[in-house]
Amino acid sequence: MSHYYRLVVSCPDRVGIVARVSSFIAQQGGSITEASQHSDLETGCFFMRYEILADSVGMSVEALREAFAPVASEFNMQWSLVDTQHRRRVVLMVSRESHCLVDLLYRWQAGELDCDIVGVISNHDDMRSLTEWYGIRYHHVPVDPDNKQVSFAKVQAEIDSARADCVVLARYMQILPPSCARTMREE
Repeated sequence: MSHYYRLVVSCPDRVGIVARVSSFIAQQGGSITEASQHSDLETGCFFMRYEILADSVGMSVEALREAFAPVASEFNMQWSLVDTQHRRRVVLMVSRESHCLVDLLYRWQAGELDCDIVGVISNHDDMRSLTEWYGIRYHHVPVDPDNKQVSFAKVQAEIDSARADCVVLARYMQILPPSCARTMREE
């Protein structure tokens, strides 16, 4: 079965980004099997997502990352390049509303989500039985309105402990402090 490298890019919009990235991939012998890109005219930002047939490139994802770094630097890109064979470790964050969690857990169990859900964090205990029924660890971290920093430090510790690659806010009804959101974005 084929596997893919997924390149995700965001950067300031300007002429030539698609041509430069596509040319780079072609120079490596890479076959782009899926491409999506768009510009946000209001913010001046450009977004791109490419799926590249891994076997067509003939190098490891690490080597391709190293080779792509000068292109990324040239366009001031924030980017990631991952091997899709590596399943992403996902933590879901929820409050009391169940519909998003129910949908995500059902799709995960049905094999529609190509990831490992490694935990659910909630500021309420309402979704514990549902989460544990799926065999997923549930972390109840109440948010003290008088001292939210302590609660969000615990949330971050749970995310770090789970070694999460991604955090999904599935109707988590708290505003994340900038420090927590920034850390999640960097990961």
